[in-house]
Amino acid sequence: MKLAGHAIRVVTREDAPALQALFEQDREYWLVIEGAPLRDDEGMQVFEEVPPGFLFEKKHAFLVDDIAFLDMLEGYPDPQTWWLGLIFLSPSVRNAGLGARLIAALADHVRASGGRALRLAVAEDNPGARRFYDRLGFRFVDRRTRTIHTGAKIELDVLELAL
Repeated sequence: MKLAGHAIRVVTREDAPALQALFEQDREYWLVIEGAPLRDDEGMQVFEEVPPGFLFEKKHAFLVDDIAFLDMLEGYPDPQTWWLGLIFLSPSVRNAGLGARLIAALADHVRASGGRALRLAVAEDNPGARRFYDRLGFRFVDRRTRTIHTGAKIELDVLELAL
């Protein structure tokens, strides 16, 4: 994945402390998207998380200038679709267009890799994110309930961008 003016690197297990430091810049975010506080090992948890039976080798995670993180699954939930599990931007760079540019770069990457759609889930308690994805052309696919690690349930809208 490439984005002019930014250094993007593939995340490895060794990047978990950098991810943790990035996530700690906005602890409130985790209450909105997960319904639970940031865990002390959230960076490692996010890095390692894949759905049951999913090949870890098809997970793609990128760190952008240590100010943004993207986490995707190639071929999930079907072979032509990529799942954006998380896009996280440092609060210092939000609302300046970087998120939209990252989604566009990600769409280009997915398209170049043979994908035909980009899918994600947004918490119903996060209307700002929903407006952002709607503006970018994502369309409603489904509503789901997700049980998080604490046992709490959160409502999610599944959105898709055709590529």
